[in-house]
Amino acid sequence: MVMPAVKDFSEFCNNHLSEFLLPLENERRSVVKTGLIGSVFLGLAGISFYIATQDHPLVFIVAFIFLIPAIVFLIFFYKKKKNYIGRFKDEIVHNIIKFIDPSLHYDPFCHVNENDYKQSGLFLENFDRYKGDDYVEGRRGKTVFCFSELHTEREVRSGKNTHWETIFKGLFFIGDFNKNFQGRTYVYSENNPQLGFFSKLLSSFGRDLEKVKLESIEFENRFIVYSNDQVEARYILTPSFMERLVNLQDLMGDYTSYSFVDTNVYVAVPIREALFEPSVFSANDYNKLGDYYNTVHIVFDIIDELNLNLRIWNKE
Repeated sequence: MVMPAVKDFSEFCNNHLSEFLLPLENERRSVVKTGLIGSVFLGLAGISFYIATQDHPLVFIVAFIFLIPAIVFLIFFYKKKKNYIGRFKDEIVHNIIKFIDPSLHYDPFCHVNENDYKQSGLFLENFDRYKGDDYVEGRRGKTVFCFSELHTEREVRSGKNTHWETIFKGLFFIGDFNKNFQGRTYVYSENNPQLGFFSKLLSSFGRDLEKVKLESIEFENRFIVYSNDQVEARYILTPSFMERLVNLQDLMGDYTSYSFVDTNVYVAVPIREALFEPSVFSANDYNKLGDYYNTVHIVFDIIDELNLNLRIWNKE
């Protein structure tokens, strides 16, 4: 299936999405207005509480008068915001994904399964909180794939204090390429936070994993590879494929990581911002819609690069 051209996407926006954007923009402004009113009341309540603590106890009554509508408006704000985001994903994001490929399945409330995340072996820390959304699955050529946004965290306790630290936040991709890998191979970017100083210093971070030395100097400067099958790892990471991974890193960012386990290829792309979330405090124009289109385009680039390399493996 050929990815629709950017020009075609612009025409699609003009012809099919414009009718949704104006009502959504009016709804967005209503959401912002509700939030601002709530914030003003909250600010007035805060000022009143401060004045009340300066030997003006009667002002506490005024503070509570401001606090009650602040709470009401902010509750309405979060409810309206949730409804707006849900409607936007249903009317805009869903239609964009169907425009790219009508056979794709999109569920804004689902995410990649926890077991698949663990099976990838890409993350060394156990998570205490696992959430995600914007699940997409489909087929490109012979490759069955799925991806979603994920956010995994671990709970950190220090004395009586507790806080949450992010393990991974971004796009998590799984592709079944019908190629049974005998071993397990992991490709991390050189500066990936998952690899601490000691992991770099030592030759492995797992009982049966060893660091793989490769011939490409540029690739070795950017990535660290571990595998329990040195021969297969070099078979996977051909010179041409290493060049493609370098190009993909330029496209997706420095911390992208890969694993080759069983018949699957896993790709984790850390991204700070939610990829398919509409902006609430600024208008969603066609440039923003193009970001959703480009996100799926990047996933297809990954699949195409891996499919190309698999064809090379199968010929060898």
